[in-house]
Amino acid sequence: MDFAASIVSLPPSATLCAPKIQIQIEPISPKPNPQNGGLNSCKNLQEIKQIHAQYIKHGLVADPSLLTKLIAKYSELGLSESLEFAEKAFKMFKNSRRDRTSNIIYLYNSLVRGNSLAGAYNEAISLYVDMLIDDLEPDNYTFPFVLSACAKNSSLFEAIQIHGSVVKRGYHNDVFVSNSLVYCYGECGDTDSARKVLDEMPDRNVVSWTSLICSYARRDRHREAISLFFEMVGEGIEPNELTVVSVVSACAKLGDLDLGERVLNHVECSELEFNGVMVNAVVDMYIKCGRVEKARQIFDECADKDLVLYNTLLSNYVKLGMATDALDVFRGMLDIGVKPDNRGVCDGVFS
Repeated sequence: MDFAASIVSLPPSATLCAPKIQIQIEPISPKPNPQNGGLNSCKNLQEIKQIHAQYIKHGLVADPSLLTKLIAKYSELGLSESLEFAEKAFKMFKNSRRDRTSNIIYLYNSLVRGNSLAGAYNEAISLYVDMLIDDLEPDNYTFPFVLSACAKNSSLFEAIQIHGSVVKRGYHNDVFVSNSLVYCYGECGDTDSARKVLDEMPDRNVVSWTSLICSYARRDRHREAISLFFEMVGEGIEPNELTVVSVVSACAKLGDLDLGERVLNHVECSELEFNGVMVNAVVDMYIKCGRVEKARQIFDECADKDLVLYNTLLSNYVKLGMATDALDVFRGMLDIGVKPDNRGVCDGVFS
């Protein structure tokens, strides 16, 4: 039995109840024009509340189209207060609708995503459960949004249940959904399940591979991260910035210069251009692998040095007891106008 099939056989989870929220809105006098795009131009909660109040005053809030846009706009902010208004408007929408349209699924998705952005992960998961109770079908947006909440909340049990729902509904072949599963399992610490999902994906892109590479690297499974990188490029998938930084950092942690330079050779053969974040990882790797002069050469050749890069070189020099070199770098940083932070000041002073 493959992993997807085994997931389907698991029992459903217990339902969670979303909290009940009550709010009051004070109406404002000018009559709004639904066609003027006023809601779309809102940039903060206060502006959205003003439009909402106008809709209430002039009886426009019963319009399903306007109410849908209003709820989505509140949810988009991802703030606890804005979500209170979104929940209230959503209940009004559910109570007033006469037919089951795609709008209700779109609104559930907006609220799940908004709660996840606000850090209300349990509420996001609870809304997903409410959606099922309401006999609505999740789509290929619902699953990534709720899996993101599970990932951030380390809710492995809920993630497994949602995975079963994904498979039952045939979305396990959707690369967007499967990438979310790989990421979620990895964030929850279940890298074995993440690998199984990756292996069973019919189509894999750089996000699929990088999610698991990062999970391995964060859990000090550095050789597995590096091995997966070579497996990825062997399938013709070019790395992105995050892939390179994660794998180069893994080589640095191992102190394995040979592996690190093999990784860099693959990157140089790809179409990916080195940026400041990648250069920083490479400098750190060369120093940790004992090639201090090479690290300094790369640092000196970098045309766009930022505070992070300076701090990387400074901190490594200090750890190696290279006081003169550290002071030289610190003075150079000040000369070109890069303002040091507390870390840079400490490294510069104590060198």
